[in-house]
Amino acid sequence: MQTERKTISKVINYKEMALIIRHLRREHNLTQSELANKLGVTRTCVTNWETNVRIPDCEAVMKMALLFHVPIDYIYGMTDHRYNINVPDYFELDLSKLNGEGMVMLHDYYKYLINSEKYSVTIDKQTNEKSA
Repeated sequence: MQTERKTISKVINYKEMALIIRHLRREHNLTQSELANKLGVTRTCVTNWETNVRIPDCEAVMKMALLFHVPIDYIYGMTDHRYNINVPDYFELDLSKLNGEGMVMLHDYYKYLINSEKYSVTIDKQTNEKSA
């Protein structure tokens, strides 16, 4: 039995990736030069990524994921999910209505809540039991 191996070029849509990088940069009101400075690359690199002339290396993709607060898979165009959030079914939240800045604010507020004794749940490491 012969197994089919997928090459990375069959999994990643590079044209889509170029559009995603451009969209994220513009969404965060950055010029190509500003993004290049934040990533430690040249403006020409960013231009080449956005025009699908070249693809960014893994380190650049990781830096963009951190900068734009999105999963790496989103930048590669492998998922439409920009945010990794598990929300109970009884909440009716449509996070697609928030722009990038709104998602960053939501993330920051979440961090505030989980770091607050009043709002977070602690887990006893010896018994694995939750306490409020």
